[in-house]
Amino acid sequence: MKNNIDKKLVHIKAIIAILFTISIIIFSEQAFDSAVDGLHTWWDIVFPALLPFFIMAEILMGLGVVHFIGALLEPLMRPLFKVPGVGAFALAMGLASGYPIGAKITGNLRRERLCTQAEGERLVSFTNTADPLFMIGAVALVT
Repeated sequence: MKNNIDKKLVHIKAIIAILFTISIIIFSEQAFDSAVDGLHTWWDIVFPALLPFFIMAEILMGLGVVHFIGALLEPLMRPLFKVPGVGAFALAMGLASGYPIGAKITGNLRRERLCTQAEGERLVSFTNTADPLFMIGAVALVT
């Protein structure tokens, strides 16, 4: 029974994808104009809103601030969130800047083996959010 439902779902998704592709081909001028508008929005608003945070995060990580904050906040982060102290840096940057800085920093921490997979998943669940600076810097300027 479940196999039949899965096959039907795959067929429905395929039909939707085909219809979507056909509509893009039929309305190619509008699709192209919309894509260009989206790229302009990203380049003019979203990229400048996020770039300073990406640069600042990389500089701070390179300077070892992550390890300092980690040692300082380990007693707080471990019991509260069950993540290592270095997660405080991802939490602070994620809450300050929003998408996708928290996830990027958590990914960096995971690649450097400063947290386990479970801790990384837990950390990214509350650091990758739409926060005030992102909402003001990117979303509010678009509307």
